[in-house]
Amino acid sequence: MLDAKSGIDGDVFDEAAAWFARRDAAPPSDADERAFAAWMADPAHRAAYAAVERVWREAGGMPHPIAPAAPRQGRAIAGLAIAASLLIAVVVALDMPTRWAADVMTATGETRTVTLADGTAVTLDTASALAVDYDAGRRGVRLLRGAAVFAVARDTARPFEVEAAGGLVRALGTEFVVRLEAGGALVTDLESRIGVSFPQSATPVTLSPGEQIAYASGNGLGAVATVDPGSVTAWRRGKLIVVDRPLGGVIRELNRYHVGTIKIVDPAIDQRRVSGVFEIHDPVAVVDSLEASLGLRSTRLSDYVILLHR
Repeated sequence: MLDAKSGIDGDVFDEAAAWFARRDAAPPSDADERAFAAWMADPAHRAAYAAVERVWREAGGMPHPIAPAAPRQGRAIAGLAIAASLLIAVVVALDMPTRWAADVMTATGETRTVTLADGTAVTLDTASALAVDYDAGRRGVRLLRGAAVFAVARDTARPFEVEAAGGLVRALGTEFVVRLEAGGALVTDLESRIGVSFPQSATPVTLSPGEQIAYASGNGLGAVATVDPGSVTAWRRGKLIVVDRPLGGVIRELNRYHVGTIKIVDPAIDQRRVSGVFEIHDPVAVVDSLEASLGLRSTRLSDYVILLHR
């Protein structure tokens, strides 16, 4: 297993992964062989390349779903890990449309509170983005990515509206959370009352403090549920509170705070039940804790790409 304690420089490891992926994809040319031999002349490069080969072997030797009868699948999963390591920076760069549209953004693992022109305080969760559109008669914002808590300054003349995934949350002065999810959003009221409409032109559903509603394309508005507001906003305190949730869901949540990829490659562990309070600003430590408590193993390309299995 390779981790941050291996002593291998991250840039050198990325170079080694690139060489490994290139040589595995197709027979190298004579020029490639000469370039590779020159690169391998450095002892640090040889150590990094050996580490990549070790990760490949470990991935190929993992139990189900990487069974001996399916060597291509094992190679595909190991290849996925290497590719993910190399493409992390590319994925970030490809989000330029959001960057252009946003007035405020947070990086992966970052939370930030900003105060808008009217005094409304917005706390953005990890990897979140917000566009602001105020005018004389309306205070409007669009949640472009991630999640945010809105502590709305009261102004009866100008309602405060959040557009998110085709829905609309409307308030005069209150506190609530909006979180984008696959195909829709999740809205939680923390204080006073808010109206939630989906689509935006529909009759709003009113939420009271401690109530939550989800909406998604094709499903419309869901049922109103009662939740613990402290758990919903635990990320503001750097915590992830989990009560009897499947491991797969916990890992998806953890990935929001991890600069890299944490992936379950053994479907048999996806539904393992998890409870606990975790520090979201140290996702690798959370994975270490889950491994120990659930009796799991991992294969790692540094701390950036972690494959969980039995």
